Amino acid sequence: MENINKIAGPFVEAWACETFVNIVENPENEWTLINVEALERLNRADVLLQFKRNQKLNPVVTAEVDVKATSEDFVSSGKSPNITSFARIRSAYIENPDYLFVILSLKHKVYSQRNFETGRMDGIMEVVKYNAYDIKYLSDSDITYNPALGTGQIQIRDIHYVTTIKRTAWEFCQMLDRKYLATSRRSYENWLALATKYGWIK
Repeated sequence: MENINKIAGPFVEAWACETFVNIVENPENEWTLINVEALERLNRADVLLQFKRNQKLNPVVTAEVDVKATSEDFVSSGKSPNITSFARIRSAYIENPDYLFVILSLKHKVYSQRNFETGRMDGIMEVVKYNAYDIKYLSDSDITYNPALGTGQIQIRDIHYVTTIKRTAWEFCQMLDRKYLATSRRSYENWLALATKYGWIK
């Protein structure tokens, strides 16, 4: 059972993308979803979605979706998952203040049953719960910063239990900076080097 859960994540992520594709192929889909693209492994997110709006100005809204699969069978599943790097997410909001980065949390349950034709056990994965969050609106206490990798990883304390707060892109960037500078392994000089490298200072 433990081995099945280790491979469940990629299957659930692929299922999510396939579900979005099925919606696009329905011309009467109520969400006016017009395009779905599975993004490459090292991208910021897993899936790109585009929606059509009935407006002449900015008629298409684009959102990047990071699919996080967690197990209902293990209590610790969903605790502090890596979302994206500090530099990548901050740069995205500098490039486009209207950037949409959605975290889609899918909770799955795995069980097995005997296949009497083959004589083997079939592992079955079922998505039992879901939540979706715009990362920009996650509360300060829900977002943590781990300096261990590269420019540091943005993490969510517990993906199953979050609160949201309305804020602007600029307020979100300021919050990320506070998290970055709060760790003893980062200094203002480190931040300034990143800001210069990625063009955050205009």
